[in-house]
Amino acid sequence: MNRDSGSQLKAALRMFRRASHVRKRGFRTYTGTPEQICRTILDDAYDSRTNHYRVSDGHFQDFYVRDFALIAEDLVRLGYADRVRSTISYALNCFVTADRVTTSIAPGGRAFNFPRYGPDSLALLLRTIRVTKNNKLARKHHAFLQKEIERFASVVVDKKTLLPRTDKKFSSIRDHTARSASCYDASMVALVALEAPKLGLKFPYAFKNIQKALIETYWNGTYFFSDTTKQAIVVGDANVFPFWTGVITDKRLLTQAFDSIRAAGLDDPFPLRYVSTLDAAREKTGWHIAAWLAPGYETDALWVHLGCAYLHVLIGHDPALTKKHLATYERLIKEHATFLELYAPDGQPYRTPLYVTDEAMSWCAMWLGLQKRLSTRK
Repeated sequence: MNRDSGSQLKAALRMFRRASHVRKRGFRTYTGTPEQICRTILDDAYDSRTNHYRVSDGHFQDFYVRDFALIAEDLVRLGYADRVRSTISYALNCFVTADRVTTSIAPGGRAFNFPRYGPDSLALLLRTIRVTKNNKLARKHHAFLQKEIERFASVVVDKKTLLPRTDKKFSSIRDHTARSASCYDASMVALVALEAPKLGLKFPYAFKNIQKALIETYWNGTYFFSDTTKQAIVVGDANVFPFWTGVITDKRLLTQAFDSIRAAGLDDPFPLRYVSTLDAAREKTGWHIAAWLAPGYETDALWVHLGCAYLHVLIGHDPALTKKHLATYERLIKEHATFLELYAPDGQPYRTPLYVTDEAMSWCAMWLGLQKRLSTRK
């Protein structure tokens, strides 16, 4: 058993125990308006003993860099800047103790990777530090972060292509799917190159060169391919995160990519699927026990965090459509009296014989933040 296996096993056991509980008693619900429900969830997801945000108050009680990075900027917008600062400080201290940046931190403070090293962990950590104006923490941990950047360059980057190495497997936003140097991971290479200098850190490869390689390799004239196999499938993460991260700012590419997302039905009945139901059967899936326990989990299920990331870009492109989707999320919060992780393709809460969608997700900060952004645009 490697040093991450114990934490991974504990996380899996929490999922199974909670799934059994929900089948017997249903989801834990909250009272009040959707805004009040989300504010209460954010209070519950914050661990006041260790001063950090967990992914949820359901079974995802670990800290995940990826999930926190998605909500951090909105948390500041909503008045939780102190909690954001303490969460980043907590994470950095845990990572320094472990002598590595990892995907996750267990409730007891142990840093671990699930299921393995992920390029987005360092990339999104750097971005989060900057966009939340916590550069002092970067200066405090300068030597550690520089060492991790050098590790990232060695472990992740192919020196010839400036893209993720194809001879290694990485943790990513879709671990159930076998991909070769995914566009999502390539966006994270570009993100490290973009963010490092802004925090006084050095990355050995120039951002402009990586950005050029990303477009030349993945852009097909209409949308970004999921990975270097260039299968003709529109995939949600590949066409959201190059724009959400800011590594691609070309409005023409954004318009075409988002048109492709809608044409493929990834935002129907609400955002966002990774792939359409039709294309799900065509994808190459890797062997991962979760793909067996939770079929469709990372294909045509409707993911709210991915949907909110999509809407954070869409709001500057199509405010009216953003408003429509936010209203659907509001209806779902009212209906279930909580903020759920994901939904089945038919729009019902996702569940299988062994897995039930998580609840009380801190991702609700994104919905609240989007609502606030939309109101200020009037």
